[in-house]
Amino acid sequence: MEFTLEFERHSDIIGVARSRGVELIFDTGSGIDKQGLWPMEVLVASLGGCLNLDLGAALQESDHAVDRLTMTITGHRDDDIPSIDRIACHIDVWSAGFSQPAAEELLLYALGRSTIYNTLTRAVKCDVTIAAHTS
Repeated sequence: MEFTLEFERHSDIIGVARSRGVELIFDTGSGIDKQGLWPMEVLVASLGGCLNLDLGAALQESDHAVDRLTMTITGHRDDDIPSIDRIACHIDVWSAGFSQPAAEELLLYALGRSTIYNTLTRAVKCDVTIAAHTS
């Protein structure tokens, strides 16, 4: 599968990526005037998006009706290199009759299918956990 993004620089701190009519604003500034995400936040958000879709598909295939799914992702940048050296992701899933062993099994399946996770783990320590909650 091939994909293409178009990038355009708007100012000293703002750039825009476009694909299929969707725009993503990159902003290296900070404070109240910040309009977009830092590129490193986009990289980590990509992991969340990919896992959300892959885990959602796994849950659907296993006939677990999901009442709610939330995810918290944190990243750490090594300023000496600079590079992202670790990412932690915690996922909470609420579903009637959903056990912790079932959640962990589906997470392993989703991680195996996740393009972003499999790409990042070649270079970054990624710790992903899941917790099952009954509704």
